[in-house]
Amino acid sequence: MKFPFALASALVLLLAVSSCEKHSTDHGDEHMVPAIFRLLLVSQTDTATATWSDLDGPGGNQPQTTTLQLRPGTYQGMLEIFTADGDTLTTVIRQQGTEHQLFYTPSSTLANIVTITIADRDARGMPLGLETSWEIKQVQAPISSSIRIQLYHYEPNTKDGQSPSTETDADISVPVKVVVP
Repeated sequence: MKFPFALASALVLLLAVSSCEKHSTDHGDEHMVPAIFRLLLVSQTDTATATWSDLDGPGGNQPQTTTLQLRPGTYQGMLEIFTADGDTLTTVIRQQGTEHQLFYTPSSTLANIVTITIADRDARGMPLGLETSWEIKQVQAPISSSIRIQLYHYEPNTKDGQSPSTETDADISVPVKVVVP
């Protein structure tokens, strides 16, 4: 009698484990989809935040965004990335830094007003992009536009620190308003 119970328990466990779904990409890791981006910028006199979220994933509802409101000056930035369930991806991206890089691209309207410099490095000394420095120039009138943030995934030892990969983990646009002080 103990054998059939043990066998039945093993079968139930096997079914439970095999029914779990994993999302993977061709880079072999379990791949969790970035769904929430939180950007925090801090200067000596100001703090600015923006959130971008797409909880239902690509093809569903439009992403929800808040506008990053900036004043002239220098900000230190920190980007946090989460799954739709709220699990942090920031730590994973930092740990696998040699296989990831964030690129920040101001719109053409902001290109001469906002300069973004990557402040953190991966284990090989290449730019990562979770930590940044932002220089905001003085404007004569408020300007509203956006910053594009792209998270790229690289195969091991292919990241050069300058070129985007062919594999994009995320490509988002954050609204930005530069205000007159």
